[in-house]
Amino acid sequence: MTGQGQRVDYPELLRALGHFIQREHLSEISIVEFDRGWVLTGLTFKSTAQGFIRVPADFVISHDEVRKLIKELQDLRQAEQQKRGWLG
Repeated sequence: MTGQGQRVDYPELLRALGHFIQREHLSEISIVEFDRGWVLTGLTFKSTAQGFIRVPADFVISHDEVRKLIKELQDLRQAEQQKRGWLG
């Protein structure tokens, strides 16, 4: 996302990171931006014989990975909007 001359579209970026957070079932999230991407830390759950336990989880997501996720989500939104047309 960040780079020489590139503008960061934070609403789209946060939407993509939010999608990732939901997909990984994270709670109590911390998001840190650094020069090569993003660090997400939080708690997720793990299945055990007795049920579920909460465990810490850390992810490093590169700017390229975030760009790809943003593009996928935008394509998905466009497809959904086309389905909602007059006849859809």
